[in-house]
Amino acid sequence: MDAIKIGIIGVSGRMGSLLSALISKSEQGGGSCSKTSSQELDDIVRNSDVLLDFSSPPSTIRAIVAAVKFRKPVVSGTTGLSDGDFARLKEFSTVIPILHASNFCLGIHLMADLIEKCSTSLPDFDFSIIDRHHRGKQDAPSGTSLFLANYASQKAQIVSLREGNVFGEHSCDFAGENEMLSITHRAFNREVFAVGALRCAHWIIGKIPRLYSMRDYIRSINEREMATAATD
Repeated sequence: MDAIKIGIIGVSGRMGSLLSALISKSEQGGGSCSKTSSQELDDIVRNSDVLLDFSSPPSTIRAIVAAVKFRKPVVSGTTGLSDGDFARLKEFSTVIPILHASNFCLGIHLMADLIEKCSTSLPDFDFSIIDRHHRGKQDAPSGTSLFLANYASQKAQIVSLREGNVFGEHSCDFAGENEMLSITHRAFNREVFAVGALRCAHWIIGKIPRLYSMRDYIRSINEREMATAATD
């Protein structure tokens, strides 16, 4: 990947600290936290090619307002956003490209495709999700659980467990009278989320203003690989 300047919003958090460790000093555009002043935030945004946001809803909105001011793209993994927050993201995305995802694991998005297919094939089955995360995770259910629930036509029963230092596990069950189908995704470390987010940060630079998802990123990569294979 080409070297770019990346500003990290939420640099003192778990994901922000990991991203800061993974990004070389030459790529660091700076990092902000909730205590960062407006002037300091403006300087970080101005000196970055793209913002990577893993913070809190208020910090996310604050950072994107600055990103709009300086016309910088944003990749956000902040969860717990309200309907009003998402409405503002859509408004901001008419000016700058924004990619928001509750999870940056490719496997989770394949899981969503499987849930959609299973839901269509098993319309009379009950659908449930169990999400497990470390005890410090604030939002419950997880943003990933809510994302996955949208791919089933059945109403999802969601159980959230906060225990130990679990990085992230989501188990989805389709339960019928005589059988049950289970699909499980486990993240073995936080680096898988960070690497996915970094790839999206490189990808979104130069894109037209709109609100993107991980599906847009995955579709673009697949199309590029297919085009490359066709020319070999």
